Amino acid sequence: MFVRNVYIEKHKVTCCPSTLTAIKALELLKETNYRCIPVVDTETNEYKGQVYKVDLLEYLFENGGKPEDSVMNVVDEVDSFLHKDSSLSLALLTIDRLPFLAVTGENREFQGIITHSVLMDLFRDGFGMKTGGYCFTVAIYEQTGALLKLMKLLKSFNIEGAHTFGNGNELFRRLTFTISEENEDVIDKLKEKIIKAGFRVLHIERIETNKNIANAFRE
Repeated sequence: MFVRNVYIEKHKVTCCPSTLTAIKALELLKETNYRCIPVVDTETNEYKGQVYKVDLLEYLFENGGKPEDSVMNVVDEVDSFLHKDSSLSLALLTIDRLPFLAVTGENREFQGIITHSVLMDLFRDGFGMKTGGYCFTVAIYEQTGALLKLMKLLKSFNIEGAHTFGNGNELFRRLTFTISEENEDVIDKLKEKIIKAGFRVLHIERIETNKNIANAFRE
């Protein structure tokens, strides 16, 4: 999946024009109640970086900055952007402590942002939080064909989401998957099949829609 599939388009984003003064930029942040917004060149639409409310406050009231000074004096994280055709894995590796990454075209023209919340929503989708069902966590021992063997046991179920954890572990990794099944007897039988096939079921939990989790039980 690519950044272009999930980013927030620029017409939905509050931006700070590069021509604003420091005090006007601070007023904009106070009005919108954001702690940080993207700064965009007024003429070229080029992404210039991020401006933080805390940095503006320090600049104006602690460091001797003047209200009429350019907001560009306070711009930070000038390289906090990704091309819209970048992969989501690159976004995850890059965003780290930043509130968002700008999404740009070929020449840094601003097209929108991708946020932590967008990435978290995608992560939640992998647990079937929107559709509900039963979420299994299974230990898969590192051997050729192990994942295919497990998938064959699930061929009659609708898999709503899946994640793998423990990449790089030489012994085993954990696979979580959510299936849209309501019958507990069916779930119990599937659990037994998985165990008999040589896997270890670490955890099963009932995922309710509206992000409520109930009826958790362990092996």
